Amino acid sequence: MTVNVRLLAAGGDEEFHHFPGPHTNEPVFIVMTPSEAHGHFKTATRTTTGTTIIVQPKEGQAIWISDIIVSGEKQTGSNITVQFTDGTNTEIIAIVDQVDAAPNLSMNLSSYFRGWVDARIELITGGAGDGTVTIGYIHAHEALKFDVWDAER
Repeated sequence: MTVNVRLLAAGGDEEFHHFPGPHTNEPVFIVMTPSEAHGHFKTATRTTTGTTIIVQPKEGQAIWISDIIVSGEKQTGSNITVQFTDGTNTEIIAIVDQVDAAPNLSMNLSSYFRGWVDARIELITGGAGDGTVTIGYIHAHEALKFDVWDAER
């Protein structure tokens, strides 16, 4: 006997995700992480000293980072910095040194590095600078002001 059931999101008529099963064509309930459902990625490359904005949040929102990949060429006296900043407050996520070897960093976060409201992600290269940074992220409506964000961590 089959029971017809609809799973609805709280406070509305929006159904949860499902898809037809490959063998029986019966609906299969789908469970995804926020990054699987709404994830984006963006890449930036610098070959000289300077700063580049990798990801800018939507106005009044925050960025949640799910993945970070840093690569580049070996450069004497160089480094790559990845940071959150809103222009006033800055928090460094990673600094990768390029002096003795090419930079190589890959982080898949089981949780998220959550930014604060209007904080963008920047790539900064120092010295001769030669690096590429890829950020996996989602835009989050849950966006705390810096003071609250800083106090909660």
